[in-house]
Amino acid sequence: MFNIMLDKLPTEYKGYPINSDFRIGIQIFQVLSSDELTDIEKTYKACELLFDVGNGQFPNGNTMEEGIQWFLSDWYTDNPVKSSGKEHKDMDYDIDQWRIFSAFLTQFGINLNEADMHFWVFMGLLSTLEECAFTRVIDVRTRKIDPKAKPSEKEAMRKVKERYALEQAEEQLTPQEQAEYDAFMRYANKRKKAKADTQKEGVPLT
Repeated sequence: MFNIMLDKLPTEYKGYPINSDFRIGIQIFQVLSSDELTDIEKTYKACELLFDVGNGQFPNGNTMEEGIQWFLSDWYTDNPVKSSGKEHKDMDYDIDQWRIFSAFLTQFGINLNEADMHFWVFMGLLSTLEECAFTRVIDVRTRKIDPKAKPSEKEAMRKVKERYALEQAEEQLTPQEQAEYDAFMRYANKRKKAKADTQKEGVPLT
């Protein structure tokens, strides 16, 4: 296992020189998450970004895929979270760019527009940020709506999640949640109409 306190940051993989700058890692993530590329195109473009091969001789297919996976994940030291089978994206380097930039500048004094930094260092710092706009938005995206919360609280949380959502499709409501939401909206609309009627008549609504 790599140890940042004991080992030198890697600059090659199995004898192949790599481009280790944090911007390369970000671009690889963007390539791999693209909906416009095939799996083969994603692997090839990620390989072009990662491997600094002047003569154009890239590693073989297995080494390419292993190298990309290694570069993106071997900085991580905690146990991986088991997947439920359906992955949800919780951050985006384009949408969250200013939140990330601000966090690094505020907490570490690092200007990401000018910094010369290894990707593993970037990821290590990114994953240990103290509370900030970026971490709060991630919390909103990953937080589950409490089924025991009041309908008004659920609706408020749903609106916040919708504002910062990265995917168009929102989680489906259970039949009970849908019934609670519909009941709340009927009450809210009735209350709004009653208020408008009393204001016309000049009678305060209690």
